[in-house]
Formats: sequence, C-alpha cells, structure tokens
Amino acid sequence: MAALGLALLGLLQAGCGGALGAVGGDRGDRRCLLLMTNDSEAHFDGQRLGIDPPQYLGTLSRIAAHKRARLAERPGGVLLISAGDVLQGRYMDRVDKDRARAAKEAWQLYDAAGYDLGTLGNHEFDAGPAVLKQAILGLRRYRLVVSNLARDSPTLDNRDGKLWDEHVVRDCGGLKVGFLGLLTPSTRTISQFGDTRFSDPDDAVVPAAKRAIAALRGLGAEVIVAVTHLGLEHDIELARGVQDIDVILGGHSHTLMKEWRRVGRTYIVQSGERFSHLGHFELVANAAGGVDGKRSSWRVLPIDDAMPQDDTIAARVEALRADFAKEVVVGKRSVPWELRGPGRRTYGRRVARALWRYAAARNAEGKPIDGAMINAGGLRTGATYPVGPVTNFEIKAIHPFGNRLVIVALSGEALRDVLEHACSDGRRGGAGERVEAYGVRFRCQASNPHVEYQLEQGRPRAIQRRGQRVIDAMVGDRPLQPDGQYRVVVNDYLAQGGSGFAVLSWNPRTCVQGTAFETDGCRGESTEAEIVEQAVLDGSFDAPVAE
Repeated sequence: MAALGLALLGLLQAGCGGALGAVGGDRGDRRCLLLMTNDSEAHFDGQRLGIDPPQYLGTLSRIAAHKRARLAERPGGVLLISAGDVLQGRYMDRVDKDRARAAKEAWQLYDAAGYDLGTLGNHEFDAGPAVLKQAILGLRRYRLVVSNLARDSPTLDNRDGKLWDEHVVRDCGGLKVGFLGLLTPSTRTISQFGDTRFSDPDDAVVPAAKRAIAALRGLGAEVIVAVTHLGLEHDIELARGVQDIDVILGGHSHTLMKEWRRVGRTYIVQSGERFSHLGHFELVANAAGGVDGKRSSWRVLPIDDAMPQDDTIAARVEALRADFAKEVVVGKRSVPWELRGPGRRTYGRRVARALWRYAAARNAEGKPIDGAMINAGGLRTGATYPVGPVTNFEIKAIHPFGNRLVIVALSGEALRDVLEHACSDGRRGGAGERVEAYGVRFRCQASNPHVEYQLEQGRPRAIQRRGQRVIDAMVGDRPLQPDGQYRVVVNDYLAQGGSGFAVLSWNPRTCVQGTAFETDGCRGESTEAEIVEQAVLDGSFDAPVAE
C-alpha cells in the first residue's frame, strides 16, 4: 500500500474533512503536497444535474477551493499541477467562433483557480501554435514547463523563455523539487503541430529528459518530478530508460490510478480525466534524496458536491456560459448509447453511417460513395447515455472538434494501406481497428507484420514496408480489389493525415459540395456533430447497424 501507519490514518481523516496537512503527523518533516489533474479538457461544468433550468456540478471552482484550504493548512507546501490537455470540449466553441479568445480565457481561468505548474498536451495544439502562443502569454501564477520542444521553433519561439521553462526548481514544504515537462511526440500527427519542432526529432523524450535532470541537479534539486503527457505505457518506458526520475505525474491516456505504479525508484500516477478526480501525491523525501516510499502516499479524491466551491471561480464560469451555446433537448434516444466496451463500436458505426448518408445524398459530383470512416479516438467520452432525451451538449461532448466531411478518392491498394494503418498499434499500445466504418469491413491480425513508414521530423512521408495485418477486407458486399477505384468519406482530421493516416492526405480530396479540400478546408460543410444531431432528429441514427 502507498501509505502506512499514521500516513494512512491522516489520509482517511482528510477524506472525512480532517486536515490533509496533518498527514504523517510530524510537522518537522520536509514534505510537499502535489495536487494534480490531467486531461481535464476544460470541463469546468462537470456533471449535468438538470436541464430545465440548466444546472451543473462545477469542477474547477471546487479544485480552487480545495487548493486554497490545503494551502492555508500548510503555507508554502502545496502545488497544483496539470499534466496537459487543459483545452478541448465545448468551452472552445464560442458562439462567435473566436477560438483564440476561448483558449486564452480558458488558460486564464486555470490560472485564476490556482494552478502553479503544468506541461502541454496535444489538445493545446488543436487550433495551431499561433493560437496557443497568444493563449499562454500573460499567465500570472500558472507556469508551463516543457523540456522537449525546440526553443527556436518559428511560431513558438521560446529563446527568451517567456512561453515556458525547460526545467524549474520550486521550494515546496522545505524541499527543492525539480520539475521537467514532456509532450507526447505523437502531437506531430494527432494535432495541428504546425511549424513546431521537438528538440530531438528521432527520440523526442529520453535525451531531453536527461538534459533537464542534469540541469535540475545543478540547481540543487533534491527530488525530480516529471510532468508528462505521454500516456501510462510510455511513462513506464520513460521510468525504465531514465532511472533518475523520482515521480511521474502523467497524462494523455486518461488513466484513473487509485494506487501508484512503481518502476525502479520512480512512482508513476495519473488522476483520470475531465476533472473527475483530484490527485494528491504526498511527497516526503528520504535522507539520501528521492521519495520515502513508506511516508509518502498517493490518493485520488472524487470531485463532487461534498467539496466546497470557490464562488469567484464559479461566477467566472457562469459568465463564460453567456458566450456559448445553451443546452437544449434536440431529440430522443430509442436505444442506449454505449461509449465504452463493445457498444462503442456500434455507436461509431452509426456515426459512420450518418456521415455516409449525408455525403451520398449531397455530394456535388453525384458519384457513388463506397463507405465512411471516422477515427475511433474522435469519440471523446466513455459514458453510457440511457434511453430518453438527447441534448446538444451530449452530442458535442462526444463530437467536440467541429470536423467537416471530405471525400477521398482511393485506389484499392491505397484503401488497403489506409486499413493497414488502422491495424497498426495505437497510442495506448493496442493493435486493432482504429477506425469505425460503414460500407467498409475488415479485420486485423495483430501477429502479422505492421506497416512501416519513412519518417521526416517524425511524420510519415512514404511507405517503407506495406503491412500484412488486414484480413477479410470488404467494400459493400464484395472483396476489396487492389486495382479497384473507391470513394470514401472521412472527417477533415483524417483527410489531412491525422493520427498518422498519411495515405489519405496523399490522395485526391474534395469537399461534399465539390470544392477542393486544399482550397478552403471544407469550412462551409456541416460538422460531424451537426450531422449526428440531424440523424437523431429524423430518427435514423438509432436504427440497427450491421456488425
């Protein structure tokens, strides 16, 4: 167990309203409380409590109040930290479509709530590096630490150190805690990375981590904390490859860890996603430096109505709502929507069918469309939605990105290459169908060789070795023909090579209305969420779909 003796007793008392500062009992100990969230994705509202009138639990306001209370108990001994992905969701979608303003206001809200440190996540780049730059300039308390980005990237030029620190030492509870930050290299293909570069293109993680640790030791850091947006499996790899890290506060895989994971000397934790929980790492150093595993502890506290709110932050969130859409009922759900387990695939195929129907009925060229595909990672919740009213917020929570439809013309060989990429390992390590499709069916054999690419700055530029994982590939009711010609509708994220689907970006792409994708990015088209909403309204969305 992560905590023993009096430490466990203190944690139990804190969970029932006792003073967290009393953990361990001995006020002479040098100890630092690291509060953390990861993958919060601007879910300031939290759980919806009612529609008429709209009522929400509130999350960031409760975190702010909790941090202030802990800090009052132990001045100078508490830090609030984010492990990336602070931006995403409906608070990025203003009525006036000003994404830059939405991003800046979100960062300022985290700042006002008391966040001290954080690293960048891939969703911070969803609107490109220029929007990110303007959003983070002028933060007061909240300081970013990013160790693996090139300081001379054109847009995110950080040679003057104004945007973020490459490493930083903070005095917390009498400890000199050294922090480094690591952004996932997959940001190059899963977000709008633009002209941003990693400092070490071939290995964007380990060399940067080692340099930061050496610098932190030179500054007198007694404990090394890596704030990472890599995902749990890559955090484990990091701990194995860089043995001098004491704690990894991680994100990206949205993992709720009720117990820490220990790899060598390194303690790895995550606190879930979307402000569902607030992580508490009670960091106590041993005499030789590093973490005292017997007196340190880790727990996650559910963010619920048992936690008081900070009225000022709650009022700021309420004020923001005036600039965003209101939650309203848009239809009825005749079957549950399962966004976890096997039901997630069924929901994804219903979405793909809705996109196919929309494009087939409206495509300007009038040519048949053979199928539709969406990226499985684009379905952004893991909730279960019961039979009953459907609201616009529920649909936007699942489909928050504003993706437009694009028709891609593919040879049979190119379509198979797309499916081979769908059978390659995803960011969470598993090999399987990484798209949900309608009109196209295939299975993956994970033991067969996977596709390999020639890379340039971490991005696929050509196929080096074709994969052999796709089996039983069908288009409609016929086997996929290598010399055939197909038209498949995808969203604009995939069309520009998102999630590594570079093959789609190498082939002719047109908007449903007939214009070239390169001309306007299909900005005049309906969004994925709007198409799903229309299918709910006309009653077609919940119809059975072939498995």
